[in-house]
Amino acid sequence: MKMGCVGCLLLLIGIIFFAAVAGGFLFLSGNIFEAPPFDAVEWSRGDASSAQSKLYELVQRDAGQSTRQDPVLLSEQEANALAAQYLAQTGHLRFEPFGIRLTQGQFTLRGRTQLGSILQGPPFAQIRPYLPAAQLARPVWISARGYIALDQGAPGRKPGNARVVVSEFTLGKQPVGTWPFSIVMGPASAKLFHWPVPGTVRDVEIEERRIVIRTR
Repeated sequence: MKMGCVGCLLLLIGIIFFAAVAGGFLFLSGNIFEAPPFDAVEWSRGDASSAQSKLYELVQRDAGQSTRQDPVLLSEQEANALAAQYLAQTGHLRFEPFGIRLTQGQFTLRGRTQLGSILQGPPFAQIRPYLPAAQLARPVWISARGYIALDQGAPGRKPGNARVVVSEFTLGKQPVGTWPFSIVMGPASAKLFHWPVPGTVRDVEIEERRIVIRTR
């Protein structure tokens, strides 16, 4: 057997072992396919357009095209629509149902997606085509609690960076911590938790049923 073939074989064994360990943790750890209580939030896809119009005001301020200084307020409904759209477009995660509750200083997200949707990182993406379609289509609930942190930029010169800090993460009714999600999602998880913001943004604060964005 050539060394190249031996290397491929060892790599394959390593992938299978890694997948078995990580997959075993997820699928044998408890109640990940059980549905948790769901507190529905009334929102519509149209709320995303309203939220995007408000966020465009931040771009105008950063470019010196607006002199307004009042806080930009996103309602809970707008935050839900914007988050659902962002998760679908950036992370290819589509939830039905989906809801985010905003309380002082933190958010609570809960939604139902398909198991196959979260298997995006290596080696899961590579072995996903060989898994039974019925298993990939199994519904799984994702719950997360956390807050938004901001690394400020410079108005008109350097964009800032907003990031989601997750303090609790649950699959179904099973708390799993944040690292299993990062592993199975792969590089997509970093894109979900970080995004650029105009340099004029001074802080982002979660209040009761709304998000407050202040500028300089």
